[in-house]
Amino acid sequence: SKIVLRRLNRREYSNTMNELLGYYPDVSSLPPDSGTGGFDTVGANLFFSSDQFEQYRKTAEAALRAGLELEKSKQPLHLRGDPEVKFYEMHKNNIFEIYEGRHNALRFLEADTGEPIIHEHLTGRLREKTKVVDKPMALKKLRPGATVLQSIDYVNRTENHTGASLIPLRSNMQTVDTPKIPANAYGSYTLRIRAGGYTDQPKYRRFLEYGFIPKGSSSKEVLGQFGVEGTIENPSIVEIQIEHPPNRPGVYFVQHRDYKEKSSRYTINQKRYAENGIGIQPALWVDFIEIEGQQTWPPRALEFLPENRKGEFSNAEAKRAIESFANAAFRGRPIAPNFLDALLSRYQEKLDTGEDTFDALIDAYALVLSSPSFLYMIEPAKEEGSTPLTDRELAVRLSYFLWSSPPDDELLALAEKGKLSQPKTLAAQVDRLLEDPRSNHFIESFAHQWLHMERLDMFEFDSKYHLTFDETVRRSARQEVYSTINHIIENELPLQTLLDADFVLVNDVLAGHYGLTDGSKPVTGREFRPVAIPAGMPRGGLLGMAAVHVMGSDGQRTSPVERGAWVLRYLLNDPPPPAPANVPMLSRIEETFSSRDLQKIHQEEPQCAQCHRKIDPIGFGLEHFDAAGLWRDQEVVLEYDGRKLLETKIFDIISEGELSSGQSFSNFFELRDAIASQHERFSKGFVEHLISYAMGRPYSFSDEQLAHDICEEAAKSGNRIPSFVHSLVQSKAFQTK
Repeated sequence: SKIVLRRLNRREYSNTMNELLGYYPDVSSLPPDSGTGGFDTVGANLFFSSDQFEQYRKTAEAALRAGLELEKSKQPLHLRGDPEVKFYEMHKNNIFEIYEGRHNALRFLEADTGEPIIHEHLTGRLREKTKVVDKPMALKKLRPGATVLQSIDYVNRTENHTGASLIPLRSNMQTVDTPKIPANAYGSYTLRIRAGGYTDQPKYRRFLEYGFIPKGSSSKEVLGQFGVEGTIENPSIVEIQIEHPPNRPGVYFVQHRDYKEKSSRYTINQKRYAENGIGIQPALWVDFIEIEGQQTWPPRALEFLPENRKGEFSNAEAKRAIESFANAAFRGRPIAPNFLDALLSRYQEKLDTGEDTFDALIDAYALVLSSPSFLYMIEPAKEEGSTPLTDRELAVRLSYFLWSSPPDDELLALAEKGKLSQPKTLAAQVDRLLEDPRSNHFIESFAHQWLHMERLDMFEFDSKYHLTFDETVRRSARQEVYSTINHIIENELPLQTLLDADFVLVNDVLAGHYGLTDGSKPVTGREFRPVAIPAGMPRGGLLGMAAVHVMGSDGQRTSPVERGAWVLRYLLNDPPPPAPANVPMLSRIEETFSSRDLQKIHQEEPQCAQCHRKIDPIGFGLEHFDAAGLWRDQEVVLEYDGRKLLETKIFDIISEGELSSGQSFSNFFELRDAIASQHERFSKGFVEHLISYAMGRPYSFSDEQLAHDICEEAAKSGNRIPSFVHSLVQSKAFQTK
């Protein structure tokens, strides 16, 4: 099968712009890469229209101006946020608002005149919040409010005179912010937070999330999290290195780790109120947050401007600048003379209409970045049928396969000399690319799509059902998959380690979620590291990962059919057919059943029975994991009417079954071993997906021999992941167009 001509997908475009300009642009306005399914590298899914051309041109122009219009800052940046005054005033005003509002409500009801009750001496927000204009408003203000109790508790804590306790309020998450970052503050900086935890609160609550809020936006971009090891009496300082992009004013923040939905904060607050008469109490206290450093790196795009930058350029200087920029943007492919002439003509037209030389040059660069030679991986064939890639084309295909970004100078230099296609040289370059940090783009994008990990974000996890599963755990569960694959590559372990590993890659968040320690020591820090699994603990390999079990749920209960089908598709390379139409949804069945009994109802449908006999036993074998990926001995089903718990039912879990191959198992551990014993099927499925991802087209019957050859070749060197990659890259299929 031929490889389809394709444009760069959105993440490749972003990476390519970063390599060219020195910073990542805002690509939110570009078209998404969803299409007919499969990988985002598949050319048939990457549509392009005349409207999208304008989107690319505007995105390119904004990215160019973001860095090129800014002067390098000469002043060091040191911005510090001390939250005590802001937070103390907020909680004091909350108390005042509640009590004055109730006082006004009583006065309104006693007076019974219908006239609004307003404090004349108040202005602004408090005036509006405390006034009473009618009876329904008065009655509402007389209802008890839990947040006032939290505010009273806050102002009574002496530590809040010099810092701020963080309380996850029902309506919002309190953030401690830096002052606003100016637009020209791009570079490498240190984000520093001094904080302590309340030791009477569980450890899983003593985590802070950090992130960025762009100017003019209410959305928070969470960048990561860290556990707070210090105490209120002896706070600790955490330092995080930040690469801040150009023309990105806004504030950095820290906040308490959070749930995705507000209803979970409400549920937990009600639960705590019933226990302590106050509500959620703080687990963390923040003394300050600051960002410090000097602008340390000018954008690489400055190399493509004449020395006088915003001064007047001669036509000769402009021509040299445009040609140099285009050659770099086109990944070593020289700019066509007629296109260069067209750009120069456009440049001159802009000057003739009164634009200055800098704006005219930016316009020419934006056209380069929205042209087919930049947006597409162009591999023109000179004759009918398959022809070999040139060395430059091979460099481009290889780098986008393993880096999702353009070839670097070393790859292009080897291509220029005609040496890259030599087998030994090519093998050495594959090793170099896999060892480079940019290979994380390959690991994360391939694994995410190969294992259908978009399901990880499909469902909200209400704390009524899963108290400790929040966004921090979700992020860490996703990263466990990526980190494990990276660890297997770096340590030259066989691919089947993903099925039967005797270790896990965890950080402090995930170790807490799993109840796992590193020997006798707790796992601390946000970095992922390998930890040996204690005997009898159901972790290790994909089937022990929370991410896999979360994907096999609906955020509340497990779905044995989703889990079973996932195992068949991605671990056993035996995908079941699509579900038939007009099958009743299980969620519409009103009576409460165990997951096993609920699934058996499907088997009563004749069109469902055959497939479910193959799928369901695997899903039942995984039923000891709940929807959040935690081990359980029984299935507990909670039935709610809104926020009121109506019923709790408990079912025994029966995890025995039989695979379609005839292998029987009596528990999860035997199921995992049975699947691991079929690692050849797993390897074949992995290779089929690898071929599709690398070649930019769906896997087809004509690729069967290629997949067979790759599997055979990789088996000779222990089924290491790099061996599969080497065999594919050295193949004729990869090196032809």
